Formats: sequence, C-alpha cells, structure tokens
Amino acid sequence: MRTVCAAWCAAGAFSTAAWAQGVWETRAPYPIEATEVSAAAIEGKVYALCGLTRGGSTNALYVYDPFTDTWRAGASIPIAGGADHCNLAAAGGKLYLVGGLGALSDGNTYEYDPAADRWQQVGRMPTPRGASGVAAIGAKIYVAGGLAASGSVATLEAFDTVARRWERLPDMPTARDHLTAQAAGGKFYALAGRIGAVLAANEEYDPADNTWRRRAPILTPRGGLGSGVLGGRIQVFGGEGPSGTPQSTYRQNEEYDPVRDTWRSLAPMPTPRHGLYGATVTGPGTPGVIFTPSGGPIAGATYSGVHEAFYLPPEQPPVVEPAGVVNAASLGRGVGPGTIVSLFGSRLAPLPQGAARLPLPAQMNTVVVRVNGVPSPLYYVGPGQVNFHLPFALPAGPITLTVTHAGVESVPLTVNPSGASWPGIFTLTQDGQGQGAILIGNTNLVAGEFAGVPSRPARRDDIIEIYCTGLGRIDGPAPAPGEPAPVSPLARTVETPVVTVGGADAEVLFSGLAPGLVGLYQVNVRVPSGATAGPAVPVVLRMGAVGLPSNTVTIGIAQN
Repeated sequence: MRTVCAAWCAAGAFSTAAWAQGVWETRAPYPIEATEVSAAAIEGKVYALCGLTRGGSTNALYVYDPFTDTWRAGASIPIAGGADHCNLAAAGGKLYLVGGLGALSDGNTYEYDPAADRWQQVGRMPTPRGASGVAAIGAKIYVAGGLAASGSVATLEAFDTVARRWERLPDMPTARDHLTAQAAGGKFYALAGRIGAVLAANEEYDPADNTWRRRAPILTPRGGLGSGVLGGRIQVFGGEGPSGTPQSTYRQNEEYDPVRDTWRSLAPMPTPRHGLYGATVTGPGTPGVIFTPSGGPIAGATYSGVHEAFYLPPEQPPVVEPAGVVNAASLGRGVGPGTIVSLFGSRLAPLPQGAARLPLPAQMNTVVVRVNGVPSPLYYVGPGQVNFHLPFALPAGPITLTVTHAGVESVPLTVNPSGASWPGIFTLTQDGQGQGAILIGNTNLVAGEFAGVPSRPARRDDIIEIYCTGLGRIDGPAPAPGEPAPVSPLARTVETPVVTVGGADAEVLFSGLAPGLVGLYQVNVRVPSGATAGPAVPVVLRMGAVGLPSNTVTIGIAQN
C-alpha cells in the first residue's frame, strides 16, 4: 500500500492578559547541550554557534528552520580550538563573528555566507574580547564592552561590513561584560551585564551624533542574559546573578520601550537560563518571534539543549473569513467528519510552520484551532491560512470554530458541515484543479505529465492511487486525533466510492485511510479499459451512488 507526499495533505474574545504578558513555546531542542551559545537570524532562519560544552569550547554551527522546527549542521567555524562567549551579529544577509573567548581571543573577524556555507576571515578587531554587547545598524556592527585580557572594558568599536574596516568610537559610560545589546530606532542599546556585581545599566549610543546617554535602568539587574526586538521594543530575558533561587539564574522577561523610556514585565521564561542570545525572526504584519537556543540552567558551567520561543500576541485578534472554512483538497465549502480543512483569514499566526512530526500537534507557533472547544490537530499554520483536521466523530449539526494566536482568540464562527461525506481530491497545484495527486500503483510516479515531478501517463488496466479527503466514517475505531492511520489492519471507509475515469466507471480495489498518514484518504482503482486517452482525462469520485461529487481533477492516460 503506497503513501503520499505529506505536502499534499498540508498543502472572538480579546485576551487582555495574554497581550500584557506574551507567550512562550517549546521548540526543537538544540542539537548539543551547551551554554554561552550565540545566535542571529538571517532570512527566516536562526544560526547558532560557539559555546561551552562538557568537552570544552566548540566550533559547531547549527542552523534552525522555524518552518520545519528542525536543526541542521552548517560549516564549522575555522577555529580548531573552538570558542565561547562569541560576539555575533548579522548584516547584509551574512553572519559576522567579531571576537569571543577561547581560541577567538586574538580578535579575528570572520564572515559567514549562508548561501555558500563558507567562512572567511575579513578583519581583526582593535580590542580583542568576548562576552560583549553586539548589534547591527545597517551595514555596521557595534561591539560594546566585554571581557578582554585586561578585564572588563567600556570599549565601543564598529565594524563596517562593506569596507571591512574597524573604527574606535566613544567608550560607553559603564565598563562591563556579559551584557546584551540591541538596535532599535537607529540607536544602539547596551543593557545590564556585570563588573564584579550585576548591573542595571541601560545606555544608549546614537551613531548620528556619536554620543552616549543613560536611559531608564533595567528592572532586574543581571548578567549573561539574552535579548531580542519585537515591534520596535527590546525584550531581555534570562541571565545569572543573585536571583534568590538555588540555581542563581533568572526567568524574568522584561520589555523596554525606547520611545517612552519605560520598562514592563512580560511572561517569564519557562526554563531560566544564562549564557544565551535571542534571535528575532520577523514575518509580514506580525511583530515576529524570538528564538532562544541553549544556555545554562544553573549559574556557572552548566549545559542544556533547551530551546524556547517568545511571541507577542497580535494587537488585534485573528480573523477567520466567514466563507474561509473549506475542503483543503477541492477548496470548496464542503467539509464533513474526518475532512482536512483549510481555514483562511488574517493575523492567524506569526510565521508559517508545517507539522514535521507525528502525531500532529494541537499547537504550532502558539496557534490553536478549537472545534466546539476542543483543539484540533494541525498540519500547517501561517498568517493567512491554517490547515487542520476535523474529527471523525464530528457531532451532528453546526459546530463552533475559533482560532487562538498567542493567547488572543478570534470571534467564534459557526460552521455547518455536511453530516455525510463530501470528498475532495488533492491536486499538484494545490488549488483543487488540474493534475490530481494520483500515483501509478506501487511507484512514485504521478499519473500524468507534470513538470518537476517524476511522472508518466497511466495505461488502461493500471492500478492508480487517488489521494483525497472527506470520505467520511471509518469501519471500526478511527485513529486518535493527530495519530497516523494504521498499516495493519487497514482502516477502510464504511461506504464504497464510485469513481469515474474519463467518463467510465473504475473498479475500486481499496478505499480507506492512507497508512502512516493523518486524515488522508486513499482510493485505489483500476483504470477502465474503456477510459478515454489524453493528457487531461477527468477523474471524479463520490461516496455511494447518490453521494456528493468531488472536484474534477485530471490524469494522463496513454494511447495503448
């Protein structure tokens, strides 16, 4: 029994408390247990490198894809001994490693090109140091403070990534190390850190007039903390110091508004850590997401693979279009028990994400779809579209549907599903038209001629596999929500479909759930000997002789 590419099946009340606090979500663990790891974001992906492990400093680079929630290894930093407390920032689509501790204490400056997966040395910083505050403004990377051979310093230097030249700038008012820094509104902010004791310092550098000024101090003094920027405001989180806990680490998460020069407390980190960065990934129309890989759970040399993400809810609730709940295969408004559904609207999610593991999750990117108050399994979430699975045991009558985005819920929408089956056949163009998601039996070949995928026209008497949704009830117990269909025994539909290929009735050999996948139906038929030939032969499916018809899709049938 064949399966089908997962992409084919993945193709209110305003919460004041949630808006005030934000939401944290656990993400895929960092590939190694470490601390003093640095991170930055480029074109929607997170690059994390350096760090201390139980075996010492590391030169590893890992790349995180928020869409798939997975990590992969990149080219190692060209430093044999590894490094930690690295100064890292991104500018112009490239990473810049501008100092650190360990083998990087010589101040060499490295550039990483993600497209080529290649490092090269591009300079040497005048004051070698690590554990600094680092941020990019335009093509320049600013490095403030840090730990040098002489101890904590107040040095501010900038690296011009275009000219590949360093320049010395005025010292920041307070010398310190293990601080964090961010850029907002064209200015550079050096936050917290330590020099003996932890500090609450918040100092702003304005490149326009080359001056520093003190700003409102951070609410919780600490060192070794991380930070990010969402919606023009700076979030600082984690760190170590006299936290009042046995671990001497902080879970506090605080936001600074540079325009108002004010602070507020946000939702605390689920896992207090120190020795971490924040990497902000932005999306259209949303503040973005801050990813926080790795870090030590206890002050000093402790290690973890914890990876958590922080979200600010949208300023307005998510909106589901009144006619935006459709069959994911046909894009028609026919949905029923067991259907894979596409839901369209706005502000539905902060970033796109597809389910990468089974069972399907009930939450992704903080998004939850509830049917009559019960979370549904999710295939895909994005700002304008969410794909989810309606339960097989859908109650008769109207259902109430809501979408929650980072704690903010949409206005409930009443949907009137079909009480029976309403099939839809998936297509390669994902619009319910044209070449169907139909394979030649026991091959990976699409039954037709479609550019970019392995394919060939079907022949009369070939067995073809049709992938669809909305075929209704299953004979026997249905899989639990989000769980894949069994391989043995196969989960068969109660009703037998009627399938026509080129206007001729096809012999149905199997109708049921595609084994190993969630919510996807598979119908195996024999191409009729009387079917017409051609590149776009129509295929239609209905459940039973008087059932509702699917969308019409096409396959290619060879002359033979």
